[in-house]
Amino acid sequence: MAGFEPKFGGWKARVEQSFTAQPMMSLIGARLRSVEPGVVQLQMPRTDGVLQQHGFFHGGAIATLADVAAGWAALSLMPEDVGVLTVEFKLNFLNPGRGSLICATGRVLKPGRTLCVVQTDVECTEEGGKLPVATGLFTMACKSGLHL
Repeated sequence: MAGFEPKFGGWKARVEQSFTAQPMMSLIGARLRSVEPGVVQLQMPRTDGVLQQHGFFHGGAIATLADVAAGWAALSLMPEDVGVLTVEFKLNFLNPGRGSLICATGRVLKPGRTLCVVQTDVECTEEGGKLPVATGLFTMACKSGLHL
C-alpha cells in the first residue's frame, strides 16, 4: 500500500528513536533497514542466539521481528502523542528460516484512529536468492500517551 501521509514532521525520527530505545532489538541483532510512511523494513543477521536446534532461525525470533516491523510501520502514521501496542497477530510460517539474513517488511493496510491493521512479510537471504519465510496480519491498538 502506498500513499499514506504521516501525521507530523518528526515521524521518521520517532520510529528511529523507538527502535534505538528497545533493548530486544540489540538482543536479536536487528537493524532498521528502511522507514517510509506506513512501511518499515528490518533485518536480523544469523547469529547463534537467534537459531533453533536444527540450525534454522528460531520461530520466536522471526515472530519478534515481524511484530516490531508491523508496530513501527503503524507508528510511522500516528500523531505525535499516539503510540501503538500489538493486540493480536496471526503468523503463518512458509519455509524454514535459512541463510545469513532475515528481512521483515511491515506494510500498513488500514490505518485507523483506534486500530491499525498491518501485514508483515518475512524472507530470508540464502544462496540463490530470497525465500519467503512467513507472512502475518497484525492488529495494533493506537493509544494516546505512549511516547517513542
